[in-house]
Amino acid sequence: MNALVEQRQQSQLRFQQGKDNIIVGDIDACPLTVDELVALDASSPHVVEVFDGGLTATVFHLCIKGRHYNLKRKRPQALVHNVDGETSFLNEVQRRRDIQRLKDSPQTALAFKHIVATLYADYRRGFILSPWIDGKPICSFSREIFRQIFASQFALEQAGLMEWDMSPGNIIYDGRQIHLFDFGYMYPYDPLEHYNSDGLEAPAFHAVERLETRNVFGYLLRYQDVMTQNDQLALYRELKEVALDIYTEKLIWLKQNYAKPAIIQWQTAIIERWEYALDNERSLKNLFIAESFRSHCLDIADDISGKSCTAMTLRRIDKVITMLATVYLQLENNGALLFDNAKLGQVELIKKYQEYRSLAANYQQK
Repeated sequence: MNALVEQRQQSQLRFQQGKDNIIVGDIDACPLTVDELVALDASSPHVVEVFDGGLTATVFHLCIKGRHYNLKRKRPQALVHNVDGETSFLNEVQRRRDIQRLKDSPQTALAFKHIVATLYADYRRGFILSPWIDGKPICSFSREIFRQIFASQFALEQAGLMEWDMSPGNIIYDGRQIHLFDFGYMYPYDPLEHYNSDGLEAPAFHAVERLETRNVFGYLLRYQDVMTQNDQLALYRELKEVALDIYTEKLIWLKQNYAKPAIIQWQTAIIERWEYALDNERSLKNLFIAESFRSHCLDIADDISGKSCTAMTLRRIDKVITMLATVYLQLENNGALLFDNAKLGQVELIKKYQEYRSLAANYQQK
């Protein structure tokens, strides 16, 4: 296992097993006592609706004296069956503490305007209280939405935080702007020395890739019957154009802050690949195919690892098998075969994902 990841996991497991607590915010911001918030259930007159689909917590929409709140309560047992899943609520409270400090500072508050505030959180009592966001999980994209998301990710990276789970349910859109609110898989790292919170071992993972993998390519797969290939490619072009702007800003920041040469070279290589694709329609199509395959494979691996598969996992697996059967050489030539997949041939890969499909069917989350 990656040494940095193991160090973080062991530290969080020790904290989880200990008695120390983490409190975020001001208890006076709570509209009820802590005991009352912990005891709330769906029958309470304060509860407007309950969202029980989360893998690590249940969310209650509360209305108390005319004000609306989001109460996130830890599940007794996380439905993601690995260490990161088991410690994700602790990790979220830790990150809420980090982010609220940034939101409270006049110097940094504006950069974090798209990230939800924390009114009060108590790790040992197992809850997080936030203002209610009047919106819905993001279900479409635009150039402005991409800009808000990537700018928020860049602000987090400058603060030494990387969000790994940019899934649809973790981004709320209110009709004007996005709100990021779930931080169970956001980890600290040094952006001047490391690619991501895995250190220097996995350069494939970065902010734009995370949105593509956990969200955009799933969205395109979900709506493939109503979006033409030209529509999909046009949206992908918008994403890359906005991403290129933000990553160019990031490269300037890395240089100004004396990042390691390896980090600057890595960021430069990503930018150059995107620039070439945006100037050449055929290259853009090739990159789209390669990155869609990469994204589906990475998301499948996440779901299989956590035994937290859904119907979308099965759709992604079917898509991967089809692509392996029809465009394998193109995938191989464009560097889309990552990690263990790079060691396997076409027949072996098809067999691997057929086996994954059986596992995913057994790991279905309701």
